[in-house]
Amino acid sequence: MPTKNRCVLLGVCGGIAAYKACEVVRLLVKAGVDVHVLMTPNATRFVSPLTFAALSGYPVAVEAFPPSASEAGSSSTYDPLAHITLSHQAELLLLAPATANTLAKLAAGIADNLLLSTALAFSGPVVFAPAMNSRMYANPATRDNIAKLKARGCIEVEAEMGALASLESGMGRLAEPARIVQRVLHELRREGSPLEGRRILVTAGGTREYFDDIRFISNASTGTLALCCADELYLAGAEVELIAAPSVAEDELASRAYPTIRVTSAEEMLTQVRERAIGLDVLLMLAAVADYRPPRRKGKIKKDDAVELDLRLTRTEDILSSLEEGKPNVRIGASLETEEVEQRAAAKLTAKNLSAIVAVELDPEAPPFGQRSLRAGILTPHEWLLPLSRRDKIELSREIAHLITRLLNPKEQ
Repeated sequence: MPTKNRCVLLGVCGGIAAYKACEVVRLLVKAGVDVHVLMTPNATRFVSPLTFAALSGYPVAVEAFPPSASEAGSSSTYDPLAHITLSHQAELLLLAPATANTLAKLAAGIADNLLLSTALAFSGPVVFAPAMNSRMYANPATRDNIAKLKARGCIEVEAEMGALASLESGMGRLAEPARIVQRVLHELRREGSPLEGRRILVTAGGTREYFDDIRFISNASTGTLALCCADELYLAGAEVELIAAPSVAEDELASRAYPTIRVTSAEEMLTQVRERAIGLDVLLMLAAVADYRPPRRKGKIKKDDAVELDLRLTRTEDILSSLEEGKPNVRIGASLETEEVEQRAAAKLTAKNLSAIVAVELDPEAPPFGQRSLRAGILTPHEWLLPLSRRDKIELSREIAHLITRLLNPKEQ
């Protein structure tokens, strides 16, 4: 479901992380969402209401009644029934940043400002992103308040570990704006989506096979296509998990709202896939998993140990081939080849009993890694759904998401 003309209320609380809410507004507006901002009085000490009014295109609500007649012409609006009006027009309420004070009052049902009054009157989904000092975040009272809100159906975008305003480092930093926005868009698009409730596991990046404590064998995969696919599926309403190999950058994972699991080796990835295969609807296997692994030696192999170094490589177990037939029912793999691309992709499709395979041709002059486009196509047991052609990865990920939707809902075709 598209997000154009969907309406979100953003409640901004009084903390230093309020400045990051500006980016949240910008990203939501970019996605086509109408954003109406409410601020607590303390929040205006950190960011001016005029800033949010300029970013959202709508007046900002702070108080139901003006403190003085002189403020009647300011960028804030006043309406004694604003908490009712605003709660009726929005589909989702987002609190970001959500301070310990606001969370405590919301959990207790206290409504002593416009934002809290609106939250109590609001009957739709509520998403909150805590931001506070690590000791406040770990305090049993705060943990209890968060647990109460989640038990009532509110959705938490958990705080992160990192630098805090107190010049300390710890858990309590506001989640990345991109991660908050992705969770909001997921909630807006989830209900009624053909992918609602569907569990999809995506694998990404190149594994590492160490032959001593420092050196390893790997490949050039960055996991970009897999991330694009995971994003498309999550934003289409699916319940997505991502298993990421070391080549997927940490900042890429930090901006994602869906769960991510880090692995290093082919064996670790196999274990994680097997653990999650039960009850899975789709496995999208796009990781560049090592075909061979060397024996691992303790410590570091020194240069003066030998003039030459021989590594005896052992075949790793193929993940897709090792899974029981029909678990999951929809399995999509990938094939990267330098020659006979179509023939080898077709052979893998049959040998691994796949629902589809993404065939990629490796061009040494234009390697398909990172943000670069790639020459790729999609093969099913019946046809080349997409013939081999140079494609943008976002475009290709949308085609893969559409294919998965059709495979999961064959009666709707």
